[in-house]
Amino acid sequence: MSNARIETFRIKDLTLSARCFGPEGAPVLVFLHGYLTAARTWDGVCSRLSPRFRCVALDLPACGDSPAPRRSVEWSLDLFAGVCDGLLDALRIERVNLVGSQMGGSIATWYTAKHPERVSRLAVMASGILGETTANMRLYRALASPWTGWLVKRILPRGQFMKRWSYAHGPERGANLDNFERYFDQFRRTADVQSRIALGVRASFGTSFSAAAPLLSGLKTPTLLLFGEADRIVPPSTGDRFHELLPESRLVKIPGCGDFPQEEFPEVVAEELGRFFAADGAQGGS
Repeated sequence: MSNARIETFRIKDLTLSARCFGPEGAPVLVFLHGYLTAARTWDGVCSRLSPRFRCVALDLPACGDSPAPRRSVEWSLDLFAGVCDGLLDALRIERVNLVGSQMGGSIATWYTAKHPERVSRLAVMASGILGETTANMRLYRALASPWTGWLVKRILPRGQFMKRWSYAHGPERGANLDNFERYFDQFRRTADVQSRIALGVRASFGTSFSAAAPLLSGLKTPTLLLFGEADRIVPPSTGDRFHELLPESRLVKIPGCGDFPQEEFPEVVAEELGRFFAADGAQGGS
């Protein structure tokens, strides 16, 4: 059973909810989730880290307990960099230890590259900002369209969603079925908004995933890279690319793991994060 506390923030005209764990005075870790998921994806990791860290897992717009904005928004990585800045200000911290998986890993990576002075340490999992396999962009665009999205999110069969979801997981443990039901319910409600956000973020990657590499090359922020060896969405070679660009990085590949390290192997992720953020007395955000 989760022991999360729910907190709400007003940032850049967005109302954002967060699942918070751990004591108020501990070093702060901020967690960002991926497309079609929610902050709950981090529960198994945050509950393990909460004795030592204050964990703040943010629900991105239209996900979890964060409502979809009522106005039109031009979504991009730069917009979410501003959200990260606003969150740090709301938490009253100058520097943060930042963790992101999937789309959240891309946001965390971009923010660190643009604002290294505000990130003490960075942990990235399954981020496709430097390369991913061919996604079904036709479906994503149909979901994102104001003309078709409202219909597609309602009629996509549960079995087809489950098939796609299972494909994104590794063979060792598979999908978390409790979370799957929550994500599918969320898909029915807000997949159109979530897809517009994801496409805006994806457009920021540039053609051939070219936008981030010049920003990351030589970045000195200590970085932990966690990638699944069995990830069919973001291949392990993307982790290699991150490692080549970041001189202060360490790469861990998890055997049998797919695109959801935090859900498939929460105990491994928590152990690696705990060791990484405790190293050298890392106290960002305390």
